[in-house]
Amino acid sequence: MKFFTAVIAAVALASSASAAFSSCGSSTDEFHLSSVTYLPNPPKVGKDVCITLNGALTTAVTQGASIHVTATFLGINVYDSTADLCTGLANSTTPCPIATTVTSVTDCVSVPSNVPAGISLTLKAVVTNADAKRLFCISGPLTFSN
Repeated sequence: MKFFTAVIAAVALASSASAAFSSCGSSTDEFHLSSVTYLPNPPKVGKDVCITLNGALTTAVTQGASIHVTATFLGINVYDSTADLCTGLANSTTPCPIATTVTSVTDCVSVPSNVPAGISLTLKAVVTNADAKRLFCISGPLTFSN
């Protein structure tokens, strides 16, 4: 669960790791995502992956923020979880609260060994602040390797 939390939160693509992740949010979002990066690319099952989100934050991220992550395969929901964002970021380089001056958040997590390799999953993450206002939404395909 922590892997999927970090994929979006803090989730996902650097250097040659550009991917087709895009915003599914709106102009009223409180975090305007400019890029998502992860290393290694592709992420490896059973190994660590470091995910970096870059952008502009208009409101501080506060304790009680949450992340809702879904993964689908061929349109079938294979993962659905809501977690506390700040708990997921507690050991990251940018724990909560996150000030509006922060433009980059990185977190490294282990990819669980039960994530299927070689299959493209569509991931979607919606992150909301403690006041239930949406911080951001991103979605896109991600394939893991062995």
